[in-house]
Amino acid sequence: MNESPGKEGTVNASLRISEAAYKVLQKDAKKRNTSVNTLANQILVAYAEYESRLGGLGLLRVTRPTFLQILNAGSDEAMAEAGTIVGEEVTTGVILSSAGEITALLILDWLKRIATYSNLVEYTEISHGGKTSVTLEHSLGPKWSVFLSSYVESLFRSVNKQVKCVRLSNSVTFEVEV
Repeated sequence: MNESPGKEGTVNASLRISEAAYKVLQKDAKKRNTSVNTLANQILVAYAEYESRLGGLGLLRVTRPTFLQILNAGSDEAMAEAGTIVGEEVTTGVILSSAGEITALLILDWLKRIATYSNLVEYTEISHGGKTSVTLEHSLGPKWSVFLSSYVESLFRSVNKQVKCVRLSNSVTFEVEV
């Protein structure tokens, strides 16, 4: 995970894309007040830094209302269990397969990637006295906070770090020594 496709120099490349795709890129770039080149680069960086690391797990794209309906269909206990399972079995595997090891810093890097590319959380980090305090803010309600807190705690257990999450309806905050 030390490779960072969006942070090094650039190269010139020529790509062939469909006319329909190009028109969508033009329209979206104009809405965002940016160039087609910048928008295309952002899409490619998102793939390189996040989506490609998911390997055979697959990436589902669902609308926010659909995700909220699924999320709210489960109990708090089911959300906590799901967060633990995803943290222990899925995400640790993704980090290991892309970095070759799992550390507290790599977990924080993964959480930043989720925030950057998944649109599920906003990541804020403050470092002080050898500890890092992280807040994951979201607009998905209390059940997502339940999931996130179990997810984060299980991730850090995998590197023998105990974190206690402070869970609010639209955020989860924790502190970890790195």
